[in-house]
Amino acid sequence: MEASSRPKGEGTVLFAATLFLVLGIFNCIDGIMALVGDDHFADNELFFANLTFWGIVMLALGAFQLMTANLIFKRSANGQVAGIALCCFSLVAQLFFLPVFPIWSIIIMTIDVMVIWGLCVYDEHFV
Repeated sequence: MEASSRPKGEGTVLFAATLFLVLGIFNCIDGIMALVGDDHFADNELFFANLTFWGIVMLALGAFQLMTANLIFKRSANGQVAGIALCCFSLVAQLFFLPVFPIWSIIIMTIDVMVIWGLCVYDEHFV
């Protein structure tokens, strides 16, 4: 397929979908590491709850993101809305997880914002 025959913004939407898939994987890794009790995480640095709670939250969030990534790749409007909502939820969750592992959280929050932008700017690609 020639680049000129592709609709405007197709690459941006594909990029956002791919980043969303990566976010799902990152959040699953985050959840697993919190549940396993990795030495990088410390319970006393959390705003509230414990690592088990946050591990379950991050793992569930990652699983929902992985399922939603499929809808985004199919250009489903439901996938677009769910993707934006899950990225917003991920932003808030990472904000609470920030004291535990700040660099990792900031990376994920940055990708969340990029995905939200990518899903919103060319919304005509979703049906």
